Amino acid sequence: THCADIQSLPEREDLYSLSVYCNQNHPQGKDQRDKLISLSETSGAALYGDYIIREKRNWVDLFYDFDAVRWEGSGTSGDVALMTISHLLTMLPSITPRHFSIASSPSYMVRQTAALESKEGFDVELCVAIVDHILERNGAVYIAGGSKMARAVREEIVEALGSVLEGGEGDAKKLLNKLKRKGMFSIEAWS
Repeated sequence: THCADIQSLPEREDLYSLSVYCNQNHPQGKDQRDKLISLSETSGAALYGDYIIREKRNWVDLFYDFDAVRWEGSGTSGDVALMTISHLLTMLPSITPRHFSIASSPSYMVRQTAALESKEGFDVELCVAIVDHILERNGAVYIAGGSKMARAVREEIVEALGSVLEGGEGDAKKLLNKLKRKGMFSIEAWS
């Protein structure tokens, strides 16, 4: 199964490949094709950096900005969509598989509803083989989300690791600090 990643940032060579699909009958077709080619060239590295990397423009943004690629025209002769879905799927990268997942269970939803009604807060269930991932596979962990969620996930990881480490939660916290220094444990949280 191939799952296309339309949220990824296009590479420079992708922009060049996309340029051939700009419909020349579109009012800005030639200009858009030329801009895609400029963005793809080595001499346009700064332009690519500003337009794609710094602005974090993904494939969806690209199709919005370069509508000559998806333009079908007014129905007159020569006005046809050049890009087909099969062409598009050959260009898009595959979604990178995740080696871990953070999810909530149905019991979490019941507790969350009750917690919202009682305003007591709620527990986060960590549905992941985190102990095996960290201890056996030397895996990295990255947590991103709201500050309450990130704190709750970290506490769940400490508790899970503490249950198997000889020194309990104290050793678990030391291990996470060590992984953090190595760049293998990171939390990106916002309020």
